[in-house]
Amino acid sequence: MDVGKGPMTAMAAHQTCPLLASGSYNQFIKMLTLEGDTLSVIRYHDGILGQRIGPVATLAFHPCKLVLAAGTTDSLTSIYTAHFPQAS
Repeated sequence: MDVGKGPMTAMAAHQTCPLLASGSYNQFIKMLTLEGDTLSVIRYHDGILGQRIGPVATLAFHPCKLVLAAGTTDSLTSIYTAHFPQAS
């Protein structure tokens, strides 16, 4: 399983969905399948509306919903939810 550049500092598995999350000290979170394929990456984005993410210390999924909580070493907690495009 390729978790990216830098050491993996946190990992969580969802209880009901085949989904893993791995966090890194290098300020990103990877969403993965159980086979280790990358689904998406959450990382720092520059700009006024950019979201800041620090070195990841802990990850936890909601037991039923597709919601991920991430705690960073700079004492911040972020909540991420799955985004599903609406059919037109």
